[in-house]
Amino acid sequence: MSSRLSFEICRALTQLTRQLLGANERETHTHVLAEGRIYRVVVSLEPVPAEQLYEVINRYL
Repeated sequence: MSSRLSFEICRALTQLTRQLLGANERETHTHVLAEGRIYRVVVSLEPVPAEQLYEVINRYL
């Protein structure tokens, strides 16, 4: 991860993840309009393997 995301962005991504998993989707793409431009958005959910959990959690400490 190149930079830390704001709490609001992390919260929105968590909500999106829950919605995708609830719809049995692991991947999606769409287009959004923001700041006068159209952006392509691609989301892919990849579970973190158990042996990498410690490393991932430590990134946030």
